[in-house]
Amino acid sequence: MTLTLATVGLGLNLRAWILLGPHLHERFDVGLRDYVLLMALPLLVAALARLPVGVLTDRYGARVMFPVVSLAGAAAVFGLGLAESLPAVVAFGSAAGLAGAALVVGGSLVSRTVPYGRRGLALGVFSLGTVVAVVISAASRGLGSDGRRAALVLGVSLVVFAGLAALVFRDPVAAHRVRSPLRTCVEMTRLASATSLSVLYALALGGVVAIAVYLPVYLATAFHMEWFHALAVTGAMVGLGATARLLGGWWTDRQPTPQLLMVCYTVAAGLCLVAAMNPQRLTVLVIGAIAVCDGVASGALLALIGKAARADSVGAVMGATGAAAALGALVPAALIAGAERVSQSHATAWILLAAMLLIGALYVRAHGLRIGMGLAVRFEPEPGPTAMTVAVVGEAETHLGAAAVVARLAELAASDELVVVYGSDEPARLWPSANVLVVGLRDRLPRHSVVGVGVAPHAGTLGSLAAPLGESVEAGEVAIAVTPTAELSGVAAELSSYLRADRVLRVSYTPAGGAGLHEVWNRDPAATTHW
Repeated sequence: MTLTLATVGLGLNLRAWILLGPHLHERFDVGLRDYVLLMALPLLVAALARLPVGVLTDRYGARVMFPVVSLAGAAAVFGLGLAESLPAVVAFGSAAGLAGAALVVGGSLVSRTVPYGRRGLALGVFSLGTVVAVVISAASRGLGSDGRRAALVLGVSLVVFAGLAALVFRDPVAAHRVRSPLRTCVEMTRLASATSLSVLYALALGGVVAIAVYLPVYLATAFHMEWFHALAVTGAMVGLGATARLLGGWWTDRQPTPQLLMVCYTVAAGLCLVAAMNPQRLTVLVIGAIAVCDGVASGALLALIGKAARADSVGAVMGATGAAAALGALVPAALIAGAERVSQSHATAWILLAAMLLIGALYVRAHGLRIGMGLAVRFEPEPGPTAMTVAVVGEAETHLGAAAVVARLAELAASDELVVVYGSDEPARLWPSANVLVVGLRDRLPRHSVVGVGVAPHAGTLGSLAAPLGESVEAGEVAIAVTPTAELSGVAAELSSYLRADRVLRVSYTPAGGAGLHEVWNRDPAATTHW
């Protein structure tokens, strides 16, 4: 019930978000360049709103924030339907961009309420709200071509949904910490702007939005297609992209994602080059294939975000990445407007888009270990005594669950003195620069120094290594000892003895439950653990 209602709510809000387009075209006959620039305004509003809405969702929950966002969208939609002048339509249509924050609220709700093993697919189902928006758009044609009555009916629907959301939604919200929402927004902005992952999110997550917003006018101007037919084709393309998100989410629940992303970006880049050749008969098919690639990639990334983020910060993480997506959807606007002004041809815009997608594919190939680790949001543990902890991790646990394992180890490092013993049989993994835990923890713990050390299974070597490892831990560093899998238990036991560890934990990963910590040994037999 919760997932179904959230999906419908997303569809209603997404329809409100892009409602400005039909009013510009059918009521005021706005030209291509002005249309592209004006349609960028609700995208910009959404980009600015998503992060603070996500932070507030972490604090107050979807039960509060979904109605707030929907009522704000309803007010803008009512104004849009009643406005008489172009400036008023643009003002209310831009304000409707607030409804674009529904993706963040609903995504946070799904991430907190759906079990880890089904979360990727559930987020894909939630993304079908885009299809709901397409259906609403098609049904509203019968209410009048100028969109006035359709806007008023949509506003009433949003008000009804807000009431249902307040009654039905129940998502667990952690007790908020002392940090203010404003401080959290500033910290997340700084964090998102400092990582190139934001560009990756923008490329994929903004792709389907860009198709929904700009494809109708592109088809109408470049190929002289009637507006109704252009809208119908756009609806089909958006539906394809949204359905493809299901595949991306399903895949992320079961398989590593970097190679899938690389294939999607590479194929989409090639298709953009085909579109640049302007083969009119193939354009719709090519754009449909691009929508599928964007849908699969965005579904996978949305699933990675929902699975990697902590429950008490998933709103902030989705807000930051959602803002990047909205800004990414502005890129086609700039390219279309610039290409028309400079070269009088759309081919330049397609070529530039192809170059950006290819750069994204090359980035994924070069940084595959980092993909899926998520933003390195600072974890603030509850006050308590610090323990010297040895965590034992096998390589099998990181093949699919690297992000989840790294997240749990990062939580440990924030509260304990931590030494990780990692078992790997690949020679390259003995080098710290190639080790997934070293790379992942350096991203998740930007304020910590992470040190990787190869441990050869020879008698007498561990004693000499224990002293520098102990010094590293006392200096606040996270030490990772990499050893062959067959020696994992023995190395962990000896290091625990040399370092006088307080406890030893084994890290496990299952696709259904994610990463777990299991106590193997504790210096105090009466001690209890909250893991």
